[in-house]
Amino acid sequence: MKKLKPPLRPPRDKDRTPLVRAGALLLMAGLLYLLWPSAETACLAMESVLR
Repeated sequence: MKKLKPPLRPPRDKDRTPLVRAGALLLMAGLLYLLWPSAETACLAMESVLR
């Protein structure tokens, strides 16, 4: 009888999850693109310090 119970979340949330995932992916890509130069310089600085 538990299988007949409706899900706690409405079905529209299931349709929205791919959009949320895509948005998060785009946000992460944007942050990586913005922070890439600083990360590269930080890596170069660490290499120079280690040497």
